[in-house]
Amino acid sequence: MAVPESLPNLIVIGAMKCATTALHRYLDLHPQIVMAAQKEMNFFVGPSVAEGNAEQAWHRGNWHRGVDWYAEHFADAPVRGEASPSYTSPSFPEAAARMAAVVPDARLIYLVRDPIDRALSQYEHHRRMGTEQRGLEEALLDAGSQYLQRSAYHARLQPYLDRFPGERIAIVLQEDLLDRRHETLASLYRFAGVDDEFWASELDALVHVGGAPPELDGCLEKAMIVRVAEDVARLRSLTNRDLAEWRSY
Repeated sequence: MAVPESLPNLIVIGAMKCATTALHRYLDLHPQIVMAAQKEMNFFVGPSVAEGNAEQAWHRGNWHRGVDWYAEHFADAPVRGEASPSYTSPSFPEAAARMAAVVPDARLIYLVRDPIDRALSQYEHHRRMGTEQRGLEEALLDAGSQYLQRSAYHARLQPYLDRFPGERIAIVLQEDLLDRRHETLASLYRFAGVDDEFWASELDALVHVGGAPPELDGCLEKAMIVRVAEDVARLRSLTNRDLAEWRSY
């Protein structure tokens, strides 16, 4: 089957609760970049055949809709992009291989933040949604939950490192996007191959900033650090950064 020419060439693959909504907006403001109107296209995940009603199917993935359906969501522009944190979810290990097969030349952006802060933010998200009833410690230390799994950034990124050249994967700290936005966005614009001198007043705005995370006692924090420290070490080596913006892992 022929691959449509209007497929995306820039994809934000995660991580969840790491400012993907904000970055989607900042990228879309650039005159040479058009992001899909629907954030979280979730195209590369899910079964090959639709299951359940349409609303539920959207959250389980849109792979069954086909490549032509996906291509229809992208305008004619030098850079066409989308952002779907589900692409690095442990629930969808098929995403990387599918993406490499359909858009092998795409550039990928992976947002990360302090792993414990990310896990706390996800916990609060699920509490607000009513899908998490457990207390903080029980939920976060549950080996079967995704709170710390999604904070194991190197592990979540490895399937993409196995399939895409390293120079086409940008790892971005959420902390940089907040505190050094001009420099960080300029770097991402260069990465995408567009004018890195572009700036607009709208880029100064904070987007989708959550509330304060729940308080974390010292024992729980130490237990969480133990669980992600090895992955942080791998990410530190991969990025060649000391990650001093984060806790000591």
